[in-house]
Order: sequence, then structure tokens, then C-alpha cells
Amino acid sequence: MSDPLSVRRLADGSFEWLQDFGSEGGAQPVQGNAQQLAEWLQGRPATVLLPAASVLLLALELPVKSNNQIKQALPFALEDWLADELETCHWVWHKQQGKVYVAAVSHDSLTACLNALTEASVNVAGVYSEALALPYQEGFCSLLFDGGNVIFRQDPGLGGGIDAAIAEEVIAKLTADHELQGFKVWLAGGQAEAMPPIVGQASVEPLDSALALLQAGAAKLGAEANLLAGAYQAGKPAGWQWRQWLPAVAVVLLALALQTGALVTRYWQEKDQLSQLEAQTEALFKQTFPEVKRIVNIKAQAGQQLAELEKQSSNQGSRFMRMLFTVGQALAGAPGFQLKQLEFVNDSLLLQLLAPDISRLEQLKQQLETAQQLAVKIQSAEAGETSVEAHLEVREK
Repeated sequence: MSDPLSVRRLADGSFEWLQDFGSEGGAQPVQGNAQQLAEWLQGRPATVLLPAASVLLLALELPVKSNNQIKQALPFALEDWLADELETCHWVWHKQQGKVYVAAVSHDSLTACLNALTEASVNVAGVYSEALALPYQEGFCSLLFDGGNVIFRQDPGLGGGIDAAIAEEVIAKLTADHELQGFKVWLAGGQAEAMPPIVGQASVEPLDSALALLQAGAAKLGAEANLLAGAYQAGKPAGWQWRQWLPAVAVVLLALALQTGALVTRYWQEKDQLSQLEAQTEALFKQTFPEVKRIVNIKAQAGQQLAELEKQSSNQGSRFMRMLFTVGQALAGAPGFQLKQLEFVNDSLLLQLLAPDISRLEQLKQQLETAQQLAVKIQSAEAGETSVEAHLEVREK
């Protein structure tokens, strides 16, 4: 397998690589999208250098020594350094000279970069902060001025990226925090006069491109700072590619939760309504047939009582029984009606019931008068939200 070629991920999401134009122009920086990069690579592996400002590099001193203890303590130590929630970041770490060196990057930025490269079929060998590709000499701080940005490295595992406008303040802070002997300075484009005064008498080495300097350091980077670890490890794309679907999955889960909540609420509402209806039915049954002391199956027992009423009616039973049987048959064949109360006073059957609407109430009245030879008088009818409450007087003609 050929050695990986160095590629920079730029802040705007594009990529930069050095393309050899032969004797006419030599190696020149070229910028393009992931598909154009893949066409240039032609299957060769790539080492991707992320913008230094997007990767947080830390050196922590933890009161623990074993790897398991460090894994447990590290999240708590990182919370004080991360601007975002801990869950939104991916990090790798290694021990060196009694310190724990950490490289942390947001899941979103790393996933976006890897998604673009994967879709273009780019073979990614490693992903690093470009600050770690700067040359480093002990006691010196390396500075690369690249347009409006400054990349720095003040330690084998420490560095970062800043805007050139605040370079002087940051360099002063680095000088105060570290015992520096001086600076190693490179300038990719621009004028040496733009250097901050604090750099002093350091010699400035001009460059045709920043990547011309960074690719030599990238070739020396080891696995300890490679961000392709854990869920992002090479050969395990499923560990990170699913993150791009997180927003859609969250919406689906939210919709399912809302739908489930609505169904559960409706279930309990309907169960409560059913319980109320069963209680009303039992109370009406006891009022209509007080001689029945034990209720087991209201529907079956009501059928038995109605059959008895039919028998009594065929045998010329009492007027009350005849009218009760006749009205009961009519109500049984009229869905939507609910009998709430009945009385037999002065040879009249007085009914209080709920009807679906006034027109259905009129149909029931006409049915009793026409087919059953009864005189029906609607004493009152009051419309509610979903039904009509009516009082009827029924007499034999």
C-alpha cells in the first residue's frame, strides 16, 4: 500500500491538496470538493488535517494512573474545557511524560468531513489536527501565518489555531505560560511586516503554501492522536455514519411518542366512559326489574325479562306490561337511544330518554303510533351537545 497523501480540510468545507504539475509548475496547492479530491487520489489513502481551530488539544494532569481510571475521570476533567455539551464531542487520548494528552472535536464537524469523503469513496487513513503537523523544536513555539489565520504548536501534543487579529495576545499568553527560548515562524503568502512585534527577531521562512510545510509533519504522526478511533475507527463506518440520521430519528421518535400518548389518553377516556355507561345500565336494570336481586349478565337477563314480558303480552297481560314490551322492542331496534327512566302513572308510560337528534325522536314517535297502535306525546325535548333529552308519554289508543 502506498503512503497516505496529506489533505487539508478547510474552514469552508472544501479540501486542499498539493498537485504536481510537472516541470512547468511543480507541486501547487489545489482546492476542491471531495469528489475532485477522490479523482486526484485515484484510490490512494489520505491523511486528513482538520483546521487547528476546530480541534481542542489539552495536556491534563490527573490524580489517577491506570487506563481504566483515566477513562472514568477524563469526562469530568473535560467538562471544564469544552464550550459545548460533553455528548456532542469526540476525543482521543494518550499518556506521555506523566500527562494525559487529549484531542477533542465536535461530532458534527468530524461526521460532516467523513461523510463527504466516504460518499466520494476516499480511503481515509487518519484524521489529525493540522497543529500537530507543524514542525516542533523543544523550547520553541512554532507559528505558521496562513492568510488571516495563525497555527501554533508549543508542545509535542499541544497547539491550536487563532485569528491573526488576536495573534499578539495569544502569543504573549503562550510566552508567559511556557519557558520559551524563541519562535519558529513560517509565512504562507502575505508580507513579513504583518508579523506581530512580540515575535521579535525570529527569522521568518516564506512558503508557497501552508500544506507544503504540514505534509512533512503529517507523515510522522502516530496513532495516538488519530481521531479515527472508537466509533470512528477505520473499518467501522456504522459507528459514526448513523449520526447524520439523528435529527430524522429524533423527529420520528417524537412523533411516535406523541401518537402513543394520544392513544393511551384516548384509551383511558373511553375506558372511563364505558365504566360510567355500565353503571348507568345496571342502575336502570335494577329500577326496571327490581325483583332481580343478583346481576350476572345484564344483556342475557334483560333478554329473559323481555321474553317474559312478550309471553305475558301474548296472554293479554296487564296494560303496563304490553306497553313496556312494545316500547322496549322499538327502542331495541333504534340504535343511539338510551333509556334513562320510566314510570307507569294513570295508565300512561312516562319515558325519559336520550335521542341522537330531534329527527330520530320524531321517527320513533311515528313508529310507535303507526305500527304499534300507541298514542305518543312528546312532553319536552332539550337539545344538548351530542344528544337530545326528551320526556315522552305513551298510552294505548
